[in-house]
Amino acid sequence: MSYIEFKPVLKKVNLKPDGKQEIVLEVTNGTLNGKLDALSEMIDCKVEVSLESLEVNYSITINARTNKPMREYTVDDKGVVQELKPSHEQLEAELDVEEAKVPTKEEKQEADREIIDAFIISGMAPSYDDLPNDFANIVKRKLEGESYNKLANELGISSSEIVTFVGEYRQRVAPLAVKWNEWKEQQDEDADK
Repeated sequence: MSYIEFKPVLKKVNLKPDGKQEIVLEVTNGTLNGKLDALSEMIDCKVEVSLESLEVNYSITINARTNKPMREYTVDDKGVVQELKPSHEQLEAELDVEEAKVPTKEEKQEADREIIDAFIISGMAPSYDDLPNDFANIVKRKLEGESYNKLANELGISSSEIVTFVGEYRQRVAPLAVKWNEWKEQQDEDADK
């Protein structure tokens, strides 16, 4: 039995005659180096494949007037990410004034899943009442090679549910993780000086 792991880019899905589907993967990152013989042995064999994106797509709300994000974040010296309250919101809250309707738009963003997962595993990511699982443990165990199926069985949910929950959680913490990663890189640069 042959086994290999590699990180391709999904390039295309083709629908073929007779209901067949062809998936085209492209590998340019060297993750197949030394594995081509094992891969070629699998040609025309049944194989098991699971694909998981290495990028996290999420949306941020932008103020349509200023073209700036509606939510901005700061990181303290311990690495805790907190949402910054704009000064007008703070003043409105103190005076108990109703917030004026600001025209907004959604902007798509993309982040490297490695950054998001590092943030989650660090223990700095927040928890949410509507997503009550221990995502730091789930993500850590998944990165160590455990399957979603095993993790889902332990939680008493289906594997598709755990994939959905982890995906939603990654999307929700993505803007915080990006800010945390910027802070972390700055800390590393300052330490190298």
